[in-house]
Amino acid sequence: MRELVETKPSSFEEVVQNPVWVDAMVEDYDSVVINSVWEVVPRPKNKSVVGLRWIYKVKQAVDGSIEKHKAIFVAKGLS
Repeated sequence: MRELVETKPSSFEEVVQNPVWVDAMVEDYDSVVINSVWEVVPRPKNKSVVGLRWIYKVKQAVDGSIEKHKAIFVAKGLS
């Protein structure tokens, strides 16, 4: 059996060129908004902002085919 392998994007510029990844980002963002995961507030003076970034994953089915493109918006925990 031959597996289908798709590489993860290496840059945001590459992601926005591919509608599959854009749809995955919209799906994750909509989930964040619907579930009220966070609230945007004014930044206090002399405080830094926690950085955010996208993580991209290609989920594969048992037979090796592509099951789903997943984009996850996460906070940089060490900042």
